[in-house]
Amino acid sequence: MEKVDLLVSNNVDVHGSLEFWGDMDSYNENLLEFKNSLKEKLNNLEYYKNTKDWANYAILAHSMKSEAKYLGFQKEAEVFLAHELKGKENDGTYIENNYNKLEKTVAQIINILDKYFSAEDKKVILIADDSNIILNFLEKSIQSTYSLIKAKDGNEAIECIKNHELYAILLDLNMPGLNGFEVLEYLKKENLLNKIPVVIITGDDTEDTIKKAFSYGVLDVLNKPFTEENIQRILTNINNFYERVNI
Repeated sequence: MEKVDLLVSNNVDVHGSLEFWGDMDSYNENLLEFKNSLKEKLNNLEYYKNTKDWANYAILAHSMKSEAKYLGFQKEAEVFLAHELKGKENDGTYIENNYNKLEKTVAQIINILDKYFSAEDKKVILIADDSNIILNFLEKSIQSTYSLIKAKDGNEAIECIKNHELYAILLDLNMPGLNGFEVLEYLKKENLLNKIPVVIITGDDTEDTIKKAFSYGVLDVLNKPFTEENIQRILTNINNFYERVNI
């Protein structure tokens, strides 16, 4: 699982947040700052509650609501909003009766973000093939070292290429919709073939097919049927690609 998928699976609106922050680096920077500030804010919120300083309680709840909202925690932002409004109304009864829910909301956010920022940064490989057997075999062989994204046709593959930072692409030539050569055309058009190593997966080992694939500058070809040893060779070639690039 890619790191961002951990957020999405916990109903964090990452896509909507990126429209505000612009890029993942800015988003992550503010997300970490938000996480690190929550415990102190909760302590201050409790102080205002205990001293019945509802004006400052509402101001701080508003701040927590806004940060949660802009970072994609929409449901959690609704909890903070309710406390903001009740603080403005000096409704201490509501705040006292529902403060436990607010505390649990803060704890939940911190728990999600602790997992997110401690998640291992695995390099992401896209596997595009319409065969579940091939996808599952490759997944079993690669998932312990790499984070995997799977696509079953060329259209899905291109969407994954657009939306993820990929370490490598394992690309079947014969797929429904857009085939592998059409995906290669997209990669060529976007000038990505010299940046992302592409390994072709194919059962067609005719000279014309292999020659055409290499004309795009693909890294290697994985002929079906293949073995664990073949896969490890491919992974070694992918790693060597980046060593050459960084020389």
